[in-house]
Formats: sequence, structure tokens, C-alpha cells
Amino acid sequence: MARSLLAGLAALLCLLHVQASTVEDTHYVAAVVDLTVPVNFKLTAEENIMRNVAALEEFMASAEKQNVDIIVFPEEGLKGLAVSPYPMAVPAAENNVTPCEVEDSPKPLRELSCMAAKYGMYLVVNLVQKVPCTKAEDAKCPSRNYFQYNTNVVFDRKGKIIARYHKYNLFGEPGNNVPPSVEYVTFDTDFGVRFGMFICFDILFDKPSAQLARLQNVTDFVFSAAWFSEVPFLSAVQAHSGWAHALDVNLIAAAFNYPSSGATGSGIYRGRDGILAYVFNPRAESTMLVRSVPKHGQPSTATALPLLDQLDPRNNYASSDTDPVDSVKPLRMIQDNLTMYSTTLMPRPAVGETQQWEQVVVNNGLRCTFNTRLTGTTLYSMRSAAASIHGASSPARAAAADPEEAEAEDFDGMYYRVAAFSGVRDHSGVASTGVQVCGIISCRNKELSSCGWNVANLNNPTVRWTEFVNVHITAEFDRQNTLQFVSTQAGPRYDPLPAYLYDFASSDGSTGDKQKKSLVLKKPVVDLRTFAIYGRKFDWDGKTPTGY
Repeated sequence: MARSLLAGLAALLCLLHVQASTVEDTHYVAAVVDLTVPVNFKLTAEENIMRNVAALEEFMASAEKQNVDIIVFPEEGLKGLAVSPYPMAVPAAENNVTPCEVEDSPKPLRELSCMAAKYGMYLVVNLVQKVPCTKAEDAKCPSRNYFQYNTNVVFDRKGKIIARYHKYNLFGEPGNNVPPSVEYVTFDTDFGVRFGMFICFDILFDKPSAQLARLQNVTDFVFSAAWFSEVPFLSAVQAHSGWAHALDVNLIAAAFNYPSSGATGSGIYRGRDGILAYVFNPRAESTMLVRSVPKHGQPSTATALPLLDQLDPRNNYASSDTDPVDSVKPLRMIQDNLTMYSTTLMPRPAVGETQQWEQVVVNNGLRCTFNTRLTGTTLYSMRSAAASIHGASSPARAAAADPEEAEAEDFDGMYYRVAAFSGVRDHSGVASTGVQVCGIISCRNKELSSCGWNVANLNNPTVRWTEFVNVHITAEFDRQNTLQFVSTQAGPRYDPLPAYLYDFASSDGSTGDKQKKSLVLKKPVVDLRTFAIYGRKFDWDGKTPTGY
């Protein structure tokens, strides 16, 4: 009886909710949560998930006040990374089940359904689904007698389950099973937008993510991730914004926040128009982003992020004695295996000198052409002649506490390399993918092992900077079974470049099965960290990694 009353109340609240967006509106309002989940090993799996379900309500209550139509939570957002899962039965969308109204629904599912109805918004959550099986029915059935799937579930404004997706491209994930086939999942909303859906590692593959956009013409996606960021090309914001830009789609991306493992990076990405909102948070804390998202074909009036002030070394280094690198130290990322790349060290022009520099780098048949114009500068010359940065000398610094800082004490500026790779790369021993990359990467020193990492002491006014006045990168890629996207970073906080600073274009290649891609920097940038074309070659997936 109590459950029936609760369901009725939720339905009434849904009716009272003023819908923020309709089919006639040109925009809808989306929210993503970069979510941290506290670890408490004293809790049972059920106690843990119910505590985390309750924590989501605070964000939904805030989102309701901002007329949010759809809210997305990250992969692992109900379980956490270090806690045992709580597998549960999840009805298929075609069953038209509203768990809030069904007494024997799994308790977490029931509460989530009631919350979606209470706050009148579409709710996307990630959980673990249990599907019973027997060896007699399926030889692949685990000894526990059920399959366990990494699953995204979507509830509509009334709490009904309208979509369910099982992650296909697992990133290791012991205990989880690969579904028997790839699922191409979409769902329709009452504000006239059809969304596609996939989870984390899926975004780097042709199926289902790229095919949903290319073959089914889906223009808007919800995406849950627990992404372990990698330098220099695959931080969460780099990869996710690059994917949305390449396919010119809206991507509503929520990431798990666990900085000590490099996990963070949520955003609302507006295709070729750039980033509407993002967070790359080195602190273990939750952040909700809310933005009005133009529907496909509608103009975007928002300025693409980040704002240039965020990338300006005069703001990041010259305005304070505090080194901005200190704020991102809790974020521990991994590094790509750059030893497989062909690289060439770029020149460092003297202060006041401008140099035109061209280079061709070839790796396994991929020919990357770099045409650059570089100027040497200092923070002094970036400011007015009468201005001083920190007085007459560098700011005082504490004694080095680790090897990175010890190296930084003698640091006089970034080095850069042009890099090319065409082959199969390893992903932490759990998968291999075909990759073709042409790019510029920053390095602490002349050694390749130093590339991609952050560095302290850039707030020293004696540091020599390289201003990239212009950059033009070109290469030919196969037309079939590939996807190329832009990967950029600038500044000490791993910010991407705003989309209006570069052009990414395609043209005919030397043969019919080739296409030429070009990436052009349109305005000068100082403190560039990554500027690259990152390409996927899907028909090389699963092969032995290059060099193994």
C-alpha cells in the first residue's frame, strides 16, 4: 500500500513538473555529473548502492530547479571502483515497466524510477545487470549461473524504463561479461530528440558508437564513463570532445571522478561548434554541469570553451607566486607507449626570433607533414614593457620533494617533438587497437620519456617559451574502417583548445581509397601541449601490438 501511494505521489509530481523543453523548442537542457563515490568497505554491496542512489537525489533536485530535461551519471556511479557489484534484474524497454510502481522491483531500480518521476526528467544511470542462465541452455554460462553486464539504463519523466544498453567493449572488467552481440540502442524523448547510448571504452570503437552516428544518423548521445586519462593524446576531455567534433554530434558525457587513478573529465560537447561545458577536476569531489544544448541544425550562440584567458600564460604563471601545476598533482594519469612512435625534436627559437620549420615524419607507411612557424618569447615580452612579473627575480620555491620537481629546478622551457605512429597499440594489457597518429607533443626535456607530462616552475620569468604562430599538419588515411579526430591540450590544467582556434578538414587523397586530413592552427598559441590528428583503424583491432 505504501509503495502504491509513493508511486502515485511520484506520478502527481511528474504532472506538476513544468517541462523545460518541447518538440517546438530549438534547445534542450542537459546535465552531467562528474561524480566521486566514497569508499566504505564496511558496507554490504546493497548498502553501498542504496547510499549512492540516495546521493544522486541531491543533484536531481538541483537540476530540477534549472529545468533540466535529461541528466546523465557516470559509469561506476552507483557502485564505485573499489566495491563489490550489486547485480540486479533490469526489465527490457519493450516491457514498458515503471519500477516505482512494481513492489518486487530491485530496491535500487525502484528508487531510481521514483526519483525520475519525482523530478520529472530523463535519468541515465550505470549499474550491473544480472541475467540468469544455465550451462544446459548456454555453454558460456558462468559457474555462478548468471551473466553480468555493465549496463546503462534510461528512465523517462514518469520513471518508466525506456532504454537499456549492455557495454560491448569492456576495459578488462573482471566479472563482467561481453553481451552476445553489439547493441545499437536509441531512445526518443518528448522534446523531439533521439539519443544514442554507449559506455566508456566503446567510444574508441566503430561498433556501436561510430556506426550509430554514421549509419543510423543519430545526432545526440548520452555517454557514461570511468575514463583513465592518458597523456599526451587521450585524456577524457581530449578524446570525448574530439569524437563529438569529428562526427559533428552532441555528446552528453558524464565521468567518474577518481583523480588518483586519472579518472575525471565530464562535458557537454557540441560537435564542430566545440565545447559547451567541461570539467577536468584533480580533486576528489563531485561537479554538476548544466547547459542549454542546441538541437541538430540549430545555431549555437554560446562561446566555445575554454576561454582564451584560461590558456594565457600571463594569467596562469605571471599573476601569482603559486605554481598552477601544484593544483593538478593529485591527478595521476598514464602515458602512451611513445617508443613505438617516430619522432623528431623541434627547434626552439631564441627569444625574439621567428623560424619557419617543416618536417616529414614517416611511420609504417603513414607520412605526416608538419609545417610550422615558431617564435621564441618570455613572460616579460608577453606583458607590457613597463610591467614586472614577480619583481626582479624568480619567485621563491620550496626544496624539491620528488624527482619531477628536482628536474624542474633547472628547467628553462618546454621542448617539442613532432610524432607519427601507424600500428597497433596496447591498452593496459586488456585490449589492442589500430591507431594512426600525426601530432606535436610537449616534453620536459629532450628525452622522449618526458613527453606529455606536466612540469613545475613555468612561473619562473626566465623560462623561454615557444609561441606557435601557425601549424599545418597533413596526412593521408584510409577511407574505410577508420575515424580521425582532433586531440589538443594547452596550459598546466590539461585544457583543450577551443574549436574556433583550429580547422580540421578532409579532401581527396592520392587514390580513391585514401583521404587527406589536414589540421590547421588558426591563431597563435603559447604553452601548447598537444596538437594532433588521432586516427583509429578499426580493422587492426585485436591484433598483436606493434613491437611485442
